[in-house]
Amino acid sequence: MRVRSIMTALAATTLTLTMGTTVVGSPAHAVGGSHTVAGPATGDPDVYLTYVGCADLLGAAAAPASRINLGPYAAPLGRRSLGLVPSAAGSAAGPYAAFGSLAGLDTSVAVAATGGSTGVSWVMAVTRQSPAGTAWRGRAALSAPAGSWTTVSSAALTYDWALVDLASGATVDQVGSATAAQFAAQHGDGSGFAVTGFGCDGKAFNLDAVRASGSTFDFEGVSLTTTVAASRQQAEPGQDVELTGRVTDGSGRVTGDPLVLESRAPGGQWAAVGKPVLAGRDGVARVAVPVTETTEFRWHRPQGQYADEGWSGTVTVTVEKQAEQTPPQQPEGQDQPGDQQGGQQGDQQGDQPGESEAPAQQ
Repeated sequence: MRVRSIMTALAATTLTLTMGTTVVGSPAHAVGGSHTVAGPATGDPDVYLTYVGCADLLGAAAAPASRINLGPYAAPLGRRSLGLVPSAAGSAAGPYAAFGSLAGLDTSVAVAATGGSTGVSWVMAVTRQSPAGTAWRGRAALSAPAGSWTTVSSAALTYDWALVDLASGATVDQVGSATAAQFAAQHGDGSGFAVTGFGCDGKAFNLDAVRASGSTFDFEGVSLTTTVAASRQQAEPGQDVELTGRVTDGSGRVTGDPLVLESRAPGGQWAAVGKPVLAGRDGVARVAVPVTETTEFRWHRPQGQYADEGWSGTVTVTVEKQAEQTPPQQPEGQDQPGDQQGGQQGDQQGDQPGESEAPAQQ
């Protein structure tokens, strides 16, 4: 995951302002509403994650590494947030937000850092009192304590304001400190952009609940799909069957997440089969199990830092029971041992009158 560079936006802004027009009009392309995203890309041209210099807005800055993870602590929205790891001190990463009214500027972002973090908020705006080719620039130092989430609102910040030449970046005049609304009341309203970021001290931090330009962004996990396959679906009792599992993201890329095989007799309760199975170099999990009776199998993907738990579909391996052996049949017409003797005895006994038989009448 990558955080978008602000330099393209700054270049366009500088060109626009040098020509004597406004920075941006009222956000014409703003997405608006609430959105759940799985990385720094917001899909909104007026609100996106970027990085800037802590001491100089137009100075060199380094991109941070980013990843989605659970927490830390209890995330303001959902269960996860966007983790950012600065490559070095001196750069701040956070949301860029275009605005149509400096007086109404109120972007906000929630930040958490287990070791605390320092940051900066920058504002660039053009008003009716800023000469052509110049803009008002505001800077406010930020800090976030360790141990909890802190929400930073641009409307509540006091900025140090300066008039800057856009072509050279040089400071033309220092004009004191004020909130955005106070400054607009003194120098006229206008449009522009704000960047609020952390990581100036080089420490890792997390962001969530970005609100700007009518949009709210919640950073959550990616969507994964787990599939299952069996080397055979007909087996003899006790025969090994290889089960394979594959996890892919939305683009079809194999992620190689560890999986837990589960099985049950048809209609029974699911139970884990052994320990979690690590994926091979090809990203596929494999395990061979002996099958003694017809069994259903599926893979369970445990919850991870960047994705919720999930299950694959099921595959059934049918075991055909062998027929029980029966005594061989005697050919027709052949007497069984003892039949002849038994028959002769029966005939002889039948010739003798029984004790209950009455004597013949004369």
